[in-house]
Amino acid sequence: MHCFGYIIFVLLWTNCILQKVSQQMQVPYDDLVNLLTEPEIPASCGPPPAIGNAMLLNNRRQEFLSGETVIYQCYRLYEMEGTPIAKCENGHWRGVPRCVQTCRADDVDMDRNNIQLRWITKSTSMRSSDYWMEFVCKPGFHKHPLSSPFMKQCVKGRWVYPRCV
Repeated sequence: MHCFGYIIFVLLWTNCILQKVSQQMQVPYDDLVNLLTEPEIPASCGPPPAIGNAMLLNNRRQEFLSGETVIYQCYRLYEMEGTPIAKCENGHWRGVPRCVQTCRADDVDMDRNNIQLRWITKSTSMRSSDYWMEFVCKPGFHKHPLSSPFMKQCVKGRWVYPRCV
């Protein structure tokens, strides 16, 4: 009889555990997906989105199947944020990069600092960090003693312009 009581205890304990598990696994009715009324997920994408200051390197088709990719390349003096590859997934383009300006000589800032652009390097590279600019004082002005360097490498972010007085 002692063994029989142990078996009943194990059965009751197992039943209790199973009830707790099934309660945790229940899904509210509102969260259920009705496959008959859910909209169909598109299997293709339209043309990839145009992004400013970039070009597409591969063909410009009007429709792409899910899983297909395109490659973007930023124009010179622009740096890519993200990867160059965008992918069509279930009707949406994922991983579309941005191209941000990294190398600029702003006329307002140059006027404020009494400088002008002397030259910018020419490079066959598409990386903006391979470009350099050099500034000079405008006629009648001379280098401020605490000025930043007059040669700048093209990098992201705002520059501290050299200053002439």
